[in-house]
Amino acid sequence: MVITKFKILIILLSVTLTGYTQSLNELYKKSIEAYKNKNFEDFEKLNLEALKLHPSQPTILFNLAASYALNHKNEQAFELLSTLLSWNAELKLEDESFKSLLVEKRFANDLKKKASFFSTQKESSAILFEISNKYHVEDIEMIGDIAYVTDVRNGFVIKYNLKTKKSEELLSVAGSAFAIIKGVDKNSIWVSSSMFPNYSKYDKEQNNKSFVYKVNTQNGSILTKIEIPEEAVIGSMVLAKNNKIYATNSISPKIFVIDTNKEIIENSFEIKEAFNLQGITLDHTHQHILIADYIKGILKLNLTDFSDRMWYESKSYLLKGIDGLNYIDDNTLIAIQNNSNPKKVIQLTTDANKVTKVEILDNALPFKGEPTNGKFYKEKGYLYISNSQWPFYDKTNTPLVEQWEPQKIRIFNPF
Repeated sequence: MVITKFKILIILLSVTLTGYTQSLNELYKKSIEAYKNKNFEDFEKLNLEALKLHPSQPTILFNLAASYALNHKNEQAFELLSTLLSWNAELKLEDESFKSLLVEKRFANDLKKKASFFSTQKESSAILFEISNKYHVEDIEMIGDIAYVTDVRNGFVIKYNLKTKKSEELLSVAGSAFAIIKGVDKNSIWVSSSMFPNYSKYDKEQNNKSFVYKVNTQNGSILTKIEIPEEAVIGSMVLAKNNKIYATNSISPKIFVIDTNKEIIENSFEIKEAFNLQGITLDHTHQHILIADYIKGILKLNLTDFSDRMWYESKSYLLKGIDGLNYIDDNTLIAIQNNSNPKKVIQLTTDANKVTKVEILDNALPFKGEPTNGKFYKEKGYLYISNSQWPFYDKTNTPLVEQWEPQKIRIFNPF
């Protein structure tokens, strides 16, 4: 019954919260004690307090919804469960805590409809091209009819010609190749690498040692090599009009600023309220960057004043587990949500600091790989890596190559 359910959630929380503040665990334990003592008002208050520290923790959100139901706030319980279903369409609601909610047919029926909607397969894109399943691709950049993709397993940058439909290995770097962007001119690209456990020649002593390279697209020669002076995994980069690269670090919530003219790291700054930074994108003015936080959601930051920033609000859709993020226009973003169940690509309509609409573009596509990153081009559309090999490693990071899929790059065109 309920107590059994909470025993399961306690196990999940102990795993999920590894590395977070002890105070969050303390609040969680107090909330469970309040629940067991049938002090449902405190149960609600403690979950609300915990969410200030970790705003999208699924167990705490679930428990808060339970507290609403137990305190006869069925409308609030319904709204929160609807939001949770947007992230996990297989959420189970058999808990006794929701008995009073589910006896009302309008709530029970609407929740079933939402679960069905968010779990239904949707395919709005088409396959643009494929890369061999011997690679584990992560990011993509297009220059003309040539696509460049990065490889996590062996650090390759692979060059694919859309006209000839042939690929070649342009170069390999020391570590997993992650983010890729084009340079100021069409003959150069920038690529990030990190000594990552999934890399075939992983060196534990060099764990998370990272570099950013400027590469000649014609012959694969390395023109510039910039060392990151701390542990980092540069998962996403953008090049602004000021010829500066802004790069996210997923090891700690920092942004690196690289001056490509001087070929140095100019600055790094921490976003203290963030958790795990992933995709980064520029608005059309190049005055703001937008960043996906894998835990918290989406942040907009002013490049002339790093203290000027805001988080997008979304009450009806949980913006958790976003990897790739791309600006389309002032009111439109595309996000790749690969920590959701099922995994999906979504289009966000925004107004000021609010997400006013979420449209699912691709959802629950029929392969087991993980969507990661994409790029938007006005003349081509939006293309993205749809089934990266991340799920196909064992606990020792050894690749389960018999399960590896051909790497499909998909496109929404016209967008």
